[in-house]
Amino acid sequence: MGKVFFVASGFIEFLLRRILGFAVILLVLSLMIFALARVVPGDPARMAMGPSASAEQVEAMREQMGLNDPLPTQYFRFLSGAVRGDFGVSLISGRPVTEQILRLLPATLELVLVTLLLMMVLGVPLGVLAARYRNGWVDTLLRLISMVGVTMPAFLVAILLQLFAAFYLSDWPLLGRIDRGIELPGGPTGLLLIDGLLAGRLDVVRSALQHLAFPAFALALSGIGQIMRLTRSAMIENLRRDHVQTLRSFGVPDRVVTFRYLLKLSSIAPLTIMGLEFASLIGNAFVVEMVFAWGGFASHGLESIMQNDLNAVMAVVMVSGIFFVLANLAIDILIGVIDPRLRLKEGR
Repeated sequence: MGKVFFVASGFIEFLLRRILGFAVILLVLSLMIFALARVVPGDPARMAMGPSASAEQVEAMREQMGLNDPLPTQYFRFLSGAVRGDFGVSLISGRPVTEQILRLLPATLELVLVTLLLMMVLGVPLGVLAARYRNGWVDTLLRLISMVGVTMPAFLVAILLQLFAAFYLSDWPLLGRIDRGIELPGGPTGLLLIDGLLAGRLDVVRSALQHLAFPAFALALSGIGQIMRLTRSAMIENLRRDHVQTLRSFGVPDRVVTFRYLLKLSSIAPLTIMGLEFASLIGNAFVVEMVFAWGGFASHGLESIMQNDLNAVMAVVMVSGIFFVLANLAIDILIGVIDPRLRLKEGR
């Protein structure tokens, strides 16, 4: 009983340290993005009113937006609004920024989640295969493929896939999230695959998968190469450990050693990369989204930057930071469960 309590208290302490650290990260991020928004050239009130507004109208808008208040007051207003999920209104459209984000975020989330699934489903087995046949022709071929995948930018892969489909898959959909003429299921998540399954709409699921295939693969190719290389290196390193060698000397089949022991030991590095990839893909998927006319959260962030829509830009950065924190917190918890030695080591 005492041992169970010690383990549980150690895990809670590990979790609280992580949550506190990530809360500090978000606080610093909010301060940085607020400061950058205030030094960017351009008057937010003028952007909101348009070029034809008079000086008196612009000044009245500045007063309404609180831009004449002291900077600390403006920052705490922004921070309290962000905590409530209120990022103000768009300077371009005049609509609530939170409403725009909630409308566009599911498209990017679905793309990113399918991308991560591809990275894990392809990257880990290929890494295991490369480690199993290390220094052979299979290993050499897979390492070459991973090098090409890591070095090729996502937008180039997206364009090449579009050209390939245009020549060889003339009926394959290349733009948007779903075929025209298909009625959306209108489910609770906004993710077409999940909502289509919940509604029993196989036509929605099939069309959504077809539209997801090329954008997700273009985003995943680099991550597949990274995860494959990390899995291979970790597998080879752990293969030299004494307890693994002991298992093999006792005649335990290689398949059992690989998938029951080695894969668990070697999963920490790929999981860490998965957390970082999830956070970065939320903000960096805009290139692929623009190539495939995906209409998601990431491309909305780029459009907001180009239009100097400061409220929308600040919201996009903060939401991306929140996903970064949540993804890494989930990965830290998962790694702590897989290898309790790591969290116990941190508690010393």
